[in-house]
Amino acid sequence: MTSYLNLTAQQLAALLAIYDIDIPVSVRFWNYLILDVLSITCALVILYHLLSDRTLRQAPRNHFIIVLLCVGLIYQSTTVPFMLHFYRVGYSWKITPAFANFWTFIDNSSFTSVLIGFAWATIERHILIFHHSWMTTKRQRFFVHYLPFMLVLTYCYTYWFFIVFFAPCVSLFILSPMNGVPGTCTLTLKFWGTYDSIFNQLLPTFTIILASVALLIRVLWQKSRLNRSIHWGQQRKMTIQLLSISLLYFVFNLPRSIVRAMVLSGVSGYIFIKLNSHFIYFAIQLIFFFPFICCLATSELSKKFRKFLGNNSRHNTVLPLNEVKLSVNTRKV
Repeated sequence: MTSYLNLTAQQLAALLAIYDIDIPVSVRFWNYLILDVLSITCALVILYHLLSDRTLRQAPRNHFIIVLLCVGLIYQSTTVPFMLHFYRVGYSWKITPAFANFWTFIDNSSFTSVLIGFAWATIERHILIFHHSWMTTKRQRFFVHYLPFMLVLTYCYTYWFFIVFFAPCVSLFILSPMNGVPGTCTLTLKFWGTYDSIFNQLLPTFTIILASVALLIRVLWQKSRLNRSIHWGQQRKMTIQLLSISLLYFVFNLPRSIVRAMVLSGVSGYIFIKLNSHFIYFAIQLIFFFPFICCLATSELSKKFRKFLGNNSRHNTVLPLNEVKLSVNTRKV
C-alpha cells in the first residue's frame, strides 16, 4: 500500500473502483442489515437454549457451535454495523488510525477464527464418533477437546493483533470500496500475504472439505460393511449436524478459496480481482447464515422450535362457526 502515496486522488479513485463490486450500495446495505438483525436474534436464542439446558451445554458436539456463535456475535455487533455506516455515508466518513486498526483487527481475527475453528471441528468430529474413548477422563477431554479450541482462538487473535498493530510498514487506512474494512499494509508484503492466504484461508477450507467427505465415507462404511447400529442414531445426528454446516462453508467460502489459490499460482487479471471482491462479499454472509443452519441441523434445537411453533399455532387456531356450535351442543348433551 505504500505505492499509493505517489498516486493522485483521481488515480486512487480509479484503482479503488477496480476492487469494488457490481452490487448497488443500497442493496448491500439492506442485505447486510436484514441478515444481521435476524442472525443475531437467532444466535441469541440458540445460545440461550444451549446454555440453559445442562445436557445440551455439556455435550461436546455442541461446544464448537457455542464458541463460533459467540465469535460470530462479536463480528456481527462490531464490524457489520461499521460496514452499514460506510454504505450509508461512503468516503465522507473520516476514521482515525486507532479506529481503523481496531476495525481491521476485529474483522479479520473474528472471520479467521470462524474458519479455522470449524476446520478443527470437522477433525474433532471424527474423534467424537469413532474414538470417543479418547475423551473418557477430564484430562483427556482437556487435551483433546478444550485445548485445541483455546489454541485456535489464541492463534487467530494473536496473529492479527501483531499483523495490524505492529505492522512492519506504513498503512494508509484506506477504506475498502466493497465493504469499508480498512486493509493492512502487512498483507501487501509477499511473505505475509502468501502465509495468510495459505494457512488462514486455503488450508482451513480444504481441511473442511477433506474431513467432511472422509467423515461421510467412514460413517456409511461403518454402517453398511460392519453392520454396527448400536450407536447409529447418535452418529447420524452428529454427522448430519457437521455436514450441514460444512455445506454452508462450501457454498460461501469455497469460491473465494479457489480464486485465492489461482492468484497464488500466478494467475492474475482484472476478472480475478473482481471475482475475489464479489466472493469476499458473499463469504461474509457465512456468519449470517451459521446460526440458522445450526438450529436446523441440531435435532434437539429443531425439536424445541417445532414444538414452540406447534403450540403457538394451536393456541391461535380460529374454529369455524359451525364447529364452535357443534362443540357447544356436544357439551350440553
